[in-house]
Amino acid sequence: MIALRPGRKLPHERNPLRMLLSSTPWRAAGYLAGYLVAGPVLFAVAGLAVALGLVFMQLTVTVALTVGSAWVVRCCAQVERGRAVLVDEPIPYAYREPGKAGLVGQFKARCGDPVTFRDIACLVLLFPFLLVLDLLALVVWLGLLAGVTLPLWFWSIDSPKSDGSRVTGPWLGGPGHGAPGVRIDTWPAALITAALCLALLLYASYLVVAAARLHLTVAHTLLRPPLDPLARAKRVLTEPGPLALVSHGPLPGLTLSEGHSS
Repeated sequence: MIALRPGRKLPHERNPLRMLLSSTPWRAAGYLAGYLVAGPVLFAVAGLAVALGLVFMQLTVTVALTVGSAWVVRCCAQVERGRAVLVDEPIPYAYREPGKAGLVGQFKARCGDPVTFRDIACLVLLFPFLLVLDLLALVVWLGLLAGVTLPLWFWSIDSPKSDGSRVTGPWLGGPGHGAPGVRIDTWPAALITAALCLALLLYASYLVVAAARLHLTVAHTLLRPPLDPLARAKRVLTEPGPLALVSHGPLPGLTLSEGHSS
């Protein structure tokens, strides 16, 4: 199981009240809300670039356009990497450099780079999941925030009744006449509802932060440079120890000539 990335700017508070009053849930909500605006745009641009790239690949005279499509996908991925600065440090990246100059080298480097396919997976394939995740978390968060402020505006709502008359106060319940629910049309009802929403909001802050960390984890997993499977072995061989490959000088007690003569 993959652990969620904590986020450098999303410190965890055990006390729900301190968590709510800190900047953590508000940063998380801003990160999620930003995706509701940027996500569909990046999805549309990257998806169109991928579709055009697949078409251009069938025609040898449009190699430059195929390379341009891959470049558009890379730019969209850079936007999503930069958005992480709201809750964490920017996501690092590393793309394959062209092996030789010219369009052919650019084509092989960009269209054959596994990082490009990871960009497409994050921007296009996982877009519905990330959008639903962020939207649900924000609906809960903003809905409870509206409930806390209910005493300030409930009296300004004018809604119709089933008999055609109009009454003051919002209706909390299912749609349609006769649906179960309650109408908030008095100050005591508004204050009680606000108190209940505040109690739930204390714990909803953990929900919105968890959603932001999950989104950040998905983006980090796909958009960061791929891990080198031999990195641990290389580190063991280069660090001081019995397996170190680099000798810092001749053996103690022996001169260079003695070492050769022996």
